[in-house]
Amino acid sequence: MKPILSVCIPVYNCAEYLEQALDSILQQSIDSIEVIVYDGGSTDNTSRLMEKYTNTWPNVTYYRADKKGGIDADMASCVSKANADYCWLFSGDDVMRQGSIALAISEFKSNHDVYICKHTICNINMDLLHEHSVLNTDESFEADFMIASQRLNWFASASTTEAFFSFMSGLIIKKRTWDLGTLMPKFDGSCWAHVARLFEISKTGLKVKYIPNILLDQRGDNDSFADRGVVNRYRIGIEGYHTLAAHFYGDKSEEAFHIRRVIRNEFKLQSFLSAKIQTVRNPSRESKILLDRLINIAYEDRSFKNMLVCFLYKTFPYNLFLIARCLYRTYKKLNLKFKKCIIH
Repeated sequence: MKPILSVCIPVYNCAEYLEQALDSILQQSIDSIEVIVYDGGSTDNTSRLMEKYTNTWPNVTYYRADKKGGIDADMASCVSKANADYCWLFSGDDVMRQGSIALAISEFKSNHDVYICKHTICNINMDLLHEHSVLNTDESFEADFMIASQRLNWFASASTTEAFFSFMSGLIIKKRTWDLGTLMPKFDGSCWAHVARLFEISKTGLKVKYIPNILLDQRGDNDSFADRGVVNRYRIGIEGYHTLAAHFYGDKSEEAFHIRRVIRNEFKLQSFLSAKIQTVRNPSRESKILLDRLINIAYEDRSFKNMLVCFLYKTFPYNLFLIARCLYRTYKKLNLKFKKCIIH
């Protein structure tokens, strides 16, 4: 029997968390689903772990590439293996909540091309921290991106880039719609090729629905995009989405404005100040030149608030942080010596 839903999980060196992710899916006792794990050449014990699952669960399929293709290519390869009408893109370190698959399947009767769900943010140990915003509403919300008024209404309601498909685990996509697009070479390697694919498809119609229910818990403190430092992670998000906005809508468009607006929701002044401190702590890894450029890009729209953010960032006396840290460490050493003197 053809499955209704394919849960597509591209992974790379994710064995430490993959078992918990798979269990959260497979324990939901839904016969009409398949789970596809596409391994981009992991060097950990992913293949041994997956052997256990494929031997136990007939609806689990494991594919392994000879070498890492990157998240964009691996995601496209993973979805290409799917046999169901809908594909839930899922990360190998997130945890699906019980009942989520049944709820998702119940939504398919509305026949949308893309469903975006709500989720939580947890720490590395999956302790709940907070819910994560997608749209500025707690109600179900729909739009056809080909219809300008509906598209602009959706963009204006966006709270984070997840409204623009950034978070893989929050996306359920009609397979037939996905197959209308391609892996665009310009965005392959950007981490946002799936976003570009959907934006391109939307030119001829893309019906999107927001499901305001929490369907999964996202594992935090495990961002694979941050493997080359905090500043580079900011670059992926800021430059990546600015490039998407310019390519598909033009810099001066209302859509591009709202994409830049939600980027500022995700990269606030506090984030830039924290990253600025990192450029002092670890200058060989964290580039201040790049960070300076990124805040100018993120806050390029002319407004008093944006000008104030840039001013505060540039005048932030981060050298005082080094002085304060040095004084604190000196205090701790002197305090320790003083205690030893008292004891003796």
